[in-house]
Amino acid sequence: MKIQTTRSDPNIILIFTGSLLFQIVQIGTYPILISQILVNKSVDSGIIGIFVAISWIPVLVFGPLVPRIIRIFGYDFTNFAAFVLTAVCFACLLAFDDPIALLFSATCLGTGLILRWISCDALIVHLSNVRTRGRTIGLHEALMGLGIGLGPLMFVVPDLATIAAICLALSIVGQIAFYFADTSSAISEDDAREQKRQWFFLKAILVALAAAAIAGFIENSAIALFPLHFDNFGYSLAASAVLVSSFGFGGTLLQPPLGHLADKKSYKFAQSICVAAIVFSCAVIMIFPSIFAVMIIALFILGGAAGGLNTLAVIEAGQTLDRSKVPVAMTAIAMLYTLGSIAGPITSGAVLDILAHNGMVVLFCIAGVALGAIVIAFRNISHSDPESPSD
Repeated sequence: MKIQTTRSDPNIILIFTGSLLFQIVQIGTYPILISQILVNKSVDSGIIGIFVAISWIPVLVFGPLVPRIIRIFGYDFTNFAAFVLTAVCFACLLAFDDPIALLFSATCLGTGLILRWISCDALIVHLSNVRTRGRTIGLHEALMGLGIGLGPLMFVVPDLATIAAICLALSIVGQIAFYFADTSSAISEDDAREQKRQWFFLKAILVALAAAAIAGFIENSAIALFPLHFDNFGYSLAASAVLVSSFGFGGTLLQPPLGHLADKKSYKFAQSICVAAIVFSCAVIMIFPSIFAVMIIALFILGGAAGGLNTLAVIEAGQTLDRSKVPVAMTAIAMLYTLGSIAGPITSGAVLDILAHNGMVVLFCIAGVALGAIVIAFRNISHSDPESPSD
């Protein structure tokens, strides 16, 4: 059987390239960079945490506006605005040295992040072939995980100003990739009635929204707090870093297989697999905390399953909703992921030393079980939209 390629394939590759480069600088590098700048100023860790968190506030504040921006100005303008804000962010770090400039930099970074996040996710849904959409989204999410992993490698360069300059250069290259991508086929018109009720359809993807929140809860808690968790079991910082890296690689490498599974079976089936994997891996982490090799495997599975929840949320929205609704759905998913990212570290940190030091892992397990109950409750509910997605 001949495999048909679509004319949008080169455009998807260009979107992949730009999205990866912006992920490296916005998520993989910036939080560490601003932290190190403040460390060099002898700022307390609590204040550093506030500065890092500030970059996420625009995600919640401006996220609801992004679909309207896309609808009025288009994807090309939205991606260009994301580039300008990101470039201004790193230019501020290079040109100024005071707290006000750092706050402005963090705000620009977060606003550019949400513009790029929603526009790229929506573009991937629009431009991908319906028969391979799950695999395409899975590959895109894998690249996002790779961006998080590549960002810290920047810090082999000792000079922070040089790192900021490299990030600025990568942003320019990423925008060039976006510039050459043809997004005209992704532009759709909403009628006035649809615009007024655009948020009401989100009830059709409640499972996806819950999954995105739990993905953010687990992923950001794990990355931030697993070193403290493993310290309770006698692991050195270097060994803890290897274990957290295994979690990250799982979040990268297992996304394309999950997308393939969503294509061949269904996203509901893949969601059930992720839930089972979260509960299983958490149980293993609690039962065998001192066996390093077992922990490596369990964390790889946990990272893949947690990241897979967000991947499958995007797939569910793409396969369920009419294309005119996709930007709003991507916004809702991004905002729920962000809420989970904020609530997760706060809650996990509070219970880290409870239940024989396994409080955080118990929370992960409870979150997985809760999502499993939601998946079961909605298993017989049809999510089909009156207008099937067009490609």
